[in-house]
Amino acid sequence: MSSPFAADREPVMPPQDGARVTQPERMLDIDKITKRISGKRISHVEARDEERLAIVFVDGEALLISRQDQGLALDFESQDGCHECSTALRPTLRQREYLDFIEKYMLRFGISPAESDIQRHFLVSAPSVNSMVQALERHGFIMRQRGIPRSIRLVEATECALCGGTHHLKAANSGGLTRR
Repeated sequence: MSSPFAADREPVMPPQDGARVTQPERMLDIDKITKRISGKRISHVEARDEERLAIVFVDGEALLISRQDQGLALDFESQDGCHECSTALRPTLRQREYLDFIEKYMLRFGISPAESDIQRHFLVSAPSVNSMVQALERHGFIMRQRGIPRSIRLVEATECALCGGTHHLKAANSGGLTRR
């Protein structure tokens, strides 16, 4: 598991009172942290105990801040434990917005949305909607039947044999072919 933080997750402290640092100084990789949390929405903040605080994002991932003897330590955690799983396939923020809309539409109206319904909701062009729907299908987040309107079906995440979590799995043929 590669972390954007110090190699062994120990806090980095400056030397005190002129003491020599015997281990190499480790720094947080701000670019990796920024990339990891950029665009995420915060769901809530929770105190796990007196020593740990979690900033929980709407996608279930959390930034953990722990008090250590000599400072603070940071780490990432997910509800299903699969953010570091090599077989996990996660939708982008925009894909997640489309999937959420499709799910809410189906719950409200009892049928799948037409691409024109999606277009009206997101105020985008018809080709943009079609491109996104094709991408969602290609990645396995939805299924459709060729030639049948309103045939979008959400694909449920499956249990991962590698990490034990539940998530969408990367297709063995990542060449971008859609199954119909």
